[in-house]
Amino acid sequence: MEKEICFYSDGFKITGTLCFPDKSSEDKKYPIVIMSHGYGAGRNEFGDFIFLAKELAEEGFASLRFDCRGCGYSQYPLGRMLCATDWRQDLISAIYFCSSYPGIDEKRIGLFGESMGGANVIAASSLEKISKCVVALSPIADGFEWLKNNWSRNRGMDEFKEFLNIIEEDNRRQAAYGKSNLIKMKDALNYEQRYLDLVDTLKNSFTDREFTYYVELASVNSIMHLKPLDVVDRISPKPLLLMAGKKDKIVPWEEHSRPLFEKAGNIKKLEVFDYGEHGLLAEPTEVEALACITEWYRKYL
Repeated sequence: MEKEICFYSDGFKITGTLCFPDKSSEDKKYPIVIMSHGYGAGRNEFGDFIFLAKELAEEGFASLRFDCRGCGYSQYPLGRMLCATDWRQDLISAIYFCSSYPGIDEKRIGLFGESMGGANVIAASSLEKISKCVVALSPIADGFEWLKNNWSRNRGMDEFKEFLNIIEEDNRRQAAYGKSNLIKMKDALNYEQRYLDLVDTLKNSFTDREFTYYVELASVNSIMHLKPLDVVDRISPKPLLLMAGKKDKIVPWEEHSRPLFEKAGNIKKLEVFDYGEHGLLAEPTEVEALACITEWYRKYL
């Protein structure tokens, strides 16, 4: 059973979809998994989160997927995705919303995030005490290093330094006029070519509300202030599952998942899939990844 809901984060209306295993009642409470999507993806994560919600429901878990500010249908300028601040607060607000919602067991709230959402669940769970366990797929450990490495590998360090100057100029423009300029996502993140082609495919396959192709330079600046590696040790004693693919060239696991795992607290696990790409909830890792996720929630939620 699914229903559309809304809650508020810093006074802005956040829209989402709440999924129950069956018709809920106040005398029956379910554990819930709150999902945090990737950069520009929106609540459904191109279908991955719809699939995951159905699988979790079969296991007896409720779930909430929602549009972080700047994406989807939440009340905020589209493309203004301040992932180091707004997104973290949006997730914390979602946790408080679920903790008081009828049919939800407030003592059994788990978090799930993919890519930028994986970084978000780590950052948010280090600040709140309600959630009980965390699963992060292909998470970013350090936003500045991630951007710098993307640019240096695919465009060169000189061009990255020029891009930093553009962001600095945009900061001045925001201070003077209150607005940040827009940039194509692929021009900001500078993946290798096959992933840039995928970004264009997504743009042509989804609406602006389903995939945010134009992002504010302020959003890119926010990425550079996102550093889950600095706070991942604060999650403990919450159990943390990190998952990554060896073939992931968007967020290489050696540079992100491994250092996060090494710095995390005592109850932790790192699953690295030999044939995994960035999106682990797709072939050829879909079944194996799903099994790891549900096993973690059954054990710790």
